[in-house]
Amino acid sequence: MIKIPVDLTQEQKTVLAYFSIRQLILVGPIGVLTVFQLIIFNWPFISGWLEFVWKIFVLLSVNAITVSLAFIYLEKYDCYLSEFVVRRYKFWRSQKTYTN
Repeated sequence: MIKIPVDLTQEQKTVLAYFSIRQLILVGPIGVLTVFQLIIFNWPFISGWLEFVWKIFVLLSVNAITVSLAFIYLEKYDCYLSEFVVRRYKFWRSQKTYTN
């Protein structure tokens, strides 16, 4: 009998065997916002192709950031990019600055 070790340190992929709950919480609302913005929301001060290009630029930027936060794993720090950013922010906030 072959025994396969179970890696308990990684996130369990519970949604469609591809997403973890953390990844779904990060990517899901942004996906809904993307569809909502493309279909319903109009920019009042620009129109035509410029509006379309601006929407695509903004939405691709936001989606690229959220997908990278959800899926990029940092081997050096043994965490995902979203956890790394939160830790860095908490560390930055905890630092004291002393002035004369």
